[in-house]
Amino acid sequence: MNDLHWLLDNDAESGYRAKMILLRDEGYTVPKIRRITNHHDNNIRKRIHRFNEKGIDGIVSRKHLRNAHKITEDIERKIVEIATNDPRKKYKLKFSTWSLCVLAGYIMEEKKLVESISHTEVKNVLVKYGIEWRNSKTVLGKSRDPE
Repeated sequence: MNDLHWLLDNDAESGYRAKMILLRDEGYTVPKIRRITNHHDNNIRKRIHRFNEKGIDGIVSRKHLRNAHKITEDIERKIVEIATNDPRKKYKLKFSTWSLCVLAGYIMEEKKLVESISHTEVKNVLVKYGIEWRNSKTVLGKSRDPE
């Protein structure tokens, strides 16, 4: 169980899975775990079964099963710089706001800062540097904005 506590403190992606296992170990039922974690009952049961079958390997993020890349502070600062600039003005792109997925793709494909990065990892970097990220929303049709 010490490994589960380590995951809680050091790995956000696997930490929520570890929390489910620890709560179950403390005697909480699946419905109570759902209310605490806000995850669906089926996912909670799936995580518990995987843990029972495979141990900690059943709940650790897949990214940890391969040689994970290290995102250095220098790369993090570059990600923040890119994310805080207008993509249309600064990088001559055809849009004026970043989505996390597009930003992750741009960081990998255009800037070649890292070989692989998920939108979740990008969001974690931005949160670390105090940047709140809101989800962009695509609206089709006429805008309700009077201007």
